Amino acid sequence: MVDQRAKKNLISGKIDFITPFYNQHHNNKSLIEGLDSFLGSYDLSVKAIPFSSGSHPVKLFPEISGRSRRIKILEKYDGVQLLRMTHSYKEGSELKEEEGAFFVYEHPEYNKVYVALTIESNTFFRHAMLPFFDSHFPQMMMTFITHKKLRKLLETFQMKNQFSNLIITHASHRFRFNEEGKDKKIVPMVSWPKMNLDEAFNWVYQNNGWFQSLKFTAMRQNYPAAEISITRQGVIRTTHLFSKVFESFVLPICKIIHENNEFFGNRSRRDNRNLAAKPLTIDFGIDQFSDPLENIKFIQSLRRLNKSSISVLHGNPYIHLSVIDYFDGSTFDLWVLNSSQLFIVPQMRGSVFSIKRLINHIFDTYAEGDIKDYQEDFY
Repeated sequence: MVDQRAKKNLISGKIDFITPFYNQHHNNKSLIEGLDSFLGSYDLSVKAIPFSSGSHPVKLFPEISGRSRRIKILEKYDGVQLLRMTHSYKEGSELKEEEGAFFVYEHPEYNKVYVALTIESNTFFRHAMLPFFDSHFPQMMMTFITHKKLRKLLETFQMKNQFSNLIITHASHRFRFNEEGKDKKIVPMVSWPKMNLDEAFNWVYQNNGWFQSLKFTAMRQNYPAAEISITRQGVIRTTHLFSKVFESFVLPICKIIHENNEFFGNRSRRDNRNLAAKPLTIDFGIDQFSDPLENIKFIQSLRRLNKSSISVLHGNPYIHLSVIDYFDGSTFDLWVLNSSQLFIVPQMRGSVFSIKRLINHIFDTYAEGDIKDYQEDFY
């Protein structure tokens, strides 16, 4: 039961309609339907964070709570938990607290995949809840959505729901290395020239960049049906149509998380018979390394992977790098033996988190490609 909010509203004379919603006994299905109808009745937004965790959140969250953000389990329902977070912070010399609640939705099909859902204020979400998830990896892992996949999600959402247009209103994007081998600054857009989907994605692609976040309006003719935002890490916010947004964005992102966990799992040599390697390849689809200058750009981009060590064993005409991830001791050999593919070879330890972090960095700072399994014995 969330009673702190009820007490405050009783004192201030405000009508409290959120607490009764929290106090209902939700399951996986009724929670999504309830949030959908809730948005239609009140001026609120639903925020969703799909993530994976090796430990169940009911056990994990209280364990990793700190002094600034404390979490308490309020209710446990069928596939849904209700939690309360208390955020302590300083405003000048004064110590303050804010409090909010959120649900944890257990995916009914994918093991260890969850969605954190809240209808609390944007301020609470940005200052308390989202930093909690951001700062506790690898215990909790979100995902990254490639430029191609993000565009596909948006196009499918528009077509399936027969929206006349998706107009991008706010965005932040990043550019990768320019021709001089120096990466351009992040350009956060306070506003956007209201491009449609094709224009915006083509422009970013042509400038060798990607969207960190997008906010767009789903239009039915001249009527705005919902304002929706999505980040590269899979964080979703919507003002309306939550069931449609959940089906078109949140569930596919959960599937990406699950598939990554399955695909990147058991890649360490010690996990396999005779310590055999299980390499991955990134297929760039073009002759990415046909120009020897690309070797330099690639090595420079890898050197910016934080909390890691990069050793160049060979840089020309082929690339052979050794990578140590200081987060958990994972180690990799990276090889470029042809112009279109990068080979990633996990060594004695190669955790799912570390593989995802490495690939995410390559996609962010150098180029995106298709991740595939290398079937033959590498060495």
